[in-house]
Amino acid sequence: MENNNIIYNELENMRSQIDSLKKKIEKQTIVNAEHIRRSMAHKTSDINRVVGWTIFMGIFALLYCTWFFWKMQLSTLFVVLTAVMLALCLALTIIQKVQLSKVDFSKGNLLETAQVMSKMHSHYKNWYYKAVPMLLVWYGYLLYEIFRLYKDQEWLIYFVAGTGVGLVIGAIIGVRMNNKVIRSAEQILAQIDEIRSEE
Repeated sequence: MENNNIIYNELENMRSQIDSLKKKIEKQTIVNAEHIRRSMAHKTSDINRVVGWTIFMGIFALLYCTWFFWKMQLSTLFVVLTAVMLALCLALTIIQKVQLSKVDFSKGNLLETAQVMSKMHSHYKNWYYKAVPMLLVWYGYLLYEIFRLYKDQEWLIYFVAGTGVGLVIGAIIGVRMNNKVIRSAEQILAQIDEIRSEE
């Protein structure tokens, strides 16, 4: 009888220790998940800043380029196509910003968040395949317009050199901003997988 009591007490003690260990593990998992969610929220705010800055530059480019090319007396078709191209790029960026604003890392559904981030990642990763050909065609059209209208050879050399350098600098800045969004999105998706694997 006394042996049974000792065994019973030992079993109860072991059960209590196991329960305590489970609670500690659950608490650690919750703390870890909350830490990861905070990290994801921080990375999302980085993406938001990049996208916000891109929208600001897009609005400026749309207004300035439309005015500048019109003032240079380039063809109406070129001015309109340039405005449409810039407006389309701006609209696509605003859509990304709107989608990102729906993400709630504090208590949001991680599956929905992963879908939003995955779409954003694909959009920015595939953007090169659309942007590079579009810019090359646009730049070729710009040079055609300039050579058609202006005959001053020295001025043309300066213009082509200046716009070429500007295009390269703009492309470098654009690539860096684009890559930052891609990296942050990849990190967020990896962190979502980490949380879901612990659930």
